[in-house]
This record gives sequence, C-alpha cells and structure tokens, in this order.
Amino acid sequence: MVALQTQLKSIAYGSDAYRQAARIRYRLFYQAHDISFESIFDAPEDRDLHLAIVERSSNCVLAYGRLRQHSFNEFQIYQMVVLPEFQGQGLGARILQGLTAAAIDRGAALLRLDARVEKVPFYQKFGFESFGNVFPSSMTGVPHIRMQKKIAQ
Repeated sequence: MVALQTQLKSIAYGSDAYRQAARIRYRLFYQAHDISFESIFDAPEDRDLHLAIVERSSNCVLAYGRLRQHSFNEFQIYQMVVLPEFQGQGLGARILQGLTAAAIDRGAALLRLDARVEKVPFYQKFGFESFGNVFPSSMTGVPHIRMQKKIAQ
C-alpha cells in the first residue's frame, strides 16, 4: 500500500481547488436537502482564508475549511469538510489546526464555529467548548451548536 501524499495549502477564491472544495461542500452538506448549488455561497466568502488538503500528484482536494475575521480579534471557522473515503485519517484535524494557526497569526483572541451536534466531541479534543442551545441550520435544518475557543495572548 502506498501512503497518500498530501499537502495543506491556502487556495485562492475561484481557483480550481476552490471549485473542487465547493462541490464537496455541496455534496456533503446541501445536496440531500435539495438546496441549489448557487445558494451555498455567501457574499464575504471571497475575503475568507480557504485551506485545503490536496493529494500531491493529482491536485485533488480531499479536505477543506475556511476562516473569516469578524472583528479585530474574533474569527470564525466555516464549512469544514472531509471526503468520506478519507475520513478518520486525521485530515479534519490538520485543517482545524491550520485554520487555528492562521487565526492566531492574525491576532485571534477568540475562535468560533457552529458544529453539527454529532461533531462536538471532535472539536472538544481541540479545546473548543459548546455554548448556547442547539439550533437548526438555517439552510438544512441539521442540528448545530455554537462552540468557541479562547486563545491565550
């Protein structure tokens, strides 16, 4: 068995890798809910940091996440996704660690995300804590909860 050769990298909004990531997001988060592909994008997405794990030889995106700065020191992680056939191999952890490091480099004191309820234990392993009540996603109705991580300055 040949080990998978991957790279964590920033991808440009609108690039081929970005379009691959968008298709993965759509397939895994929205398609089953009959939501149109075009509706998964939001206006400030072009200003977000987009990170992906790509397979080196094929340049195929295997995992993705994005980071948005909301205020001087508050950031939010969005749309973390790993292709099902590559889940359980640490790719989600690498994306989360990369996004966290990028937020810290930009001066983050607080990092937030909205997690699907079944993914809470994953984020807890990285120091995120739940707060508030479970709520349905406005687009899909899937139960989510807000989580945050305070960054030591």
